[in-house]
Amino acid sequence: METIKRIGGLVRPYRRKIVLGLTLQLVVILTRLIAPYVTKTLINDVITQMHTELLFPLCGALLGLALIRGACIYTRGLTMERLSQNAIWDLRTGLYAHLEELPYQFYDKHRVGEIMSRMTGDIEGLRSLFANGVITVFDNAVGFVGALIFMLSMSWQITLIILVLTPVIAVLAWAFRKRIRLIFRDIREQNAVLNTRTQENLAGMHVVKAFAQEPHEEEQFERENRKLLDLNLKATWVWSNFVPVLDFLGALCTPLSLLGGAILIANGQMDIGTMVGVTGYIGMLVNPMRALSNIINMLTQAVTSAEKLFYYVDFGAAIREPENAMQPKEYQGHVVFDHVTFSYGDHPVLKDITFEAKPGQTIAVMGATGSGKSTLITLLGRFYDIQEGSIKIDGIDVREHSLKPLRRQIGYVMQETFLFSDTIADNIRFGRPDAQMDQVERSAKVAQAKEFIDHMPGGYETVVGERGLGLSGGQKQRVAIARAVLVDPKILVLDDSTSAVDMETEYQIQQELKEVLKNRTTFVIAHRISSVKNADLILVLDHGEIAERGNHKELMAQGGIYYQMVMDQMASAVKV
Repeated sequence: METIKRIGGLVRPYRRKIVLGLTLQLVVILTRLIAPYVTKTLINDVITQMHTELLFPLCGALLGLALIRGACIYTRGLTMERLSQNAIWDLRTGLYAHLEELPYQFYDKHRVGEIMSRMTGDIEGLRSLFANGVITVFDNAVGFVGALIFMLSMSWQITLIILVLTPVIAVLAWAFRKRIRLIFRDIREQNAVLNTRTQENLAGMHVVKAFAQEPHEEEQFERENRKLLDLNLKATWVWSNFVPVLDFLGALCTPLSLLGGAILIANGQMDIGTMVGVTGYIGMLVNPMRALSNIINMLTQAVTSAEKLFYYVDFGAAIREPENAMQPKEYQGHVVFDHVTFSYGDHPVLKDITFEAKPGQTIAVMGATGSGKSTLITLLGRFYDIQEGSIKIDGIDVREHSLKPLRRQIGYVMQETFLFSDTIADNIRFGRPDAQMDQVERSAKVAQAKEFIDHMPGGYETVVGERGLGLSGGQKQRVAIARAVLVDPKILVLDDSTSAVDMETEYQIQQELKEVLKNRTTFVIAHRISSVKNADLILVLDHGEIAERGNHKELMAQGGIYYQMVMDQMASAVKV
């Protein structure tokens, strides 16, 4: 019931349209309820008693009722369809905006294919409910009650015959709902699993083909598809056990009513016109009973879909901006980590990290894979909240900062380069959509991307494939550097940003960046000594702790972890 109330809340802004749609459907129901009375009068007064002067008015009344019914059905259909489309637009837009606000933790745990399944299949299930389901439930409920009242006014005996079967149908329908609801929930879950596998496999098709794993992936897909098939067959089995019985009980009402009517006519307790009129109401009583299984099926699927969508809606943003959020009068890029400790759940990642980065300084972070380098720089923009200590930017704790202004002052070149399926120019200006073309070209020149862009068929208007397919790893990295440079942030984060480019290109990028890096704080995460040796401060992480700190000369003199890294790279270079 709580879910149904929340579904109702989605269409509350359109209650006028709902009232209009239900009013029109009420008129449709009334035209159907009046028609058997007109038919009764036609038979008793015109055919039996030969009042022929009533023939054309009564036939005209039936025609008029049909025209009114048709016009109302047409208008109601348009009204409810517009309502459903508008309500789903609101839901989809609001849900997408909410997903945009969710923290990294959410996307660490939830797969893209699953989210896409919710945003498409589940939302469409709700749209169908708004467009047709509400009217169907209203029509069957009100039509049943109305037919019952009109039928009682004609013949209470036949009405009682019909009502004998109603409790049996109700019990069967309730049992059907309980069985089918759990199965539909499993079907929605398995749909999400299958969509996830499909999305991941298609996105990673280059890897699949590179390792000749097509048969393995086909087998995995077939296994998940088989699970979905089995669940659908299970739903079909439950359906086939209940629906024919419900349909039979509904159909049984007609012969029982005719039998009862024949007996009443034979005993002189009913005339033929009343019998024909009563017969007109039998369908209005029986059809809701027959439709009960379909209604339960539709409502169950809609509620199941809504539960999944509301799960996302209820997934609150763990990273919340404080009510009295602050920001400095002028950003300078002064960063202070003060005894920072962070963990993913129960897994500690950073322990007691303390250092200071003054405006204009370059801070390099080195360490083995999994030592916490990338995690450290994600904390700058408060994409995760720390457990202990504080991180201050320009004197304000990031937990007290206004989030959007804070993140706009940090330019990220991520370890995993992501480009959108758009033009190269729009990828570069992603963080600053209003940038002029000369600014885009200037940023591309700094990133040493201008040369390869100029040689592409469409230049800056070349559309790259999904995730940047069509560009090499080094080319994607250079576009990402240009994107970060264009934002002109006070803090620039280069997370292994030149790992895919050759040494000569890296050197050229470093030379171009020298001017750009002036008056801004830069964090460099790299494995190459050439990328970090000129840094003002080098932090060497080991198992989440700062094992060594200092500049290149100081660390070499210590003869520790950093020294060994330099020696290993020099030895590798000599071997090559």
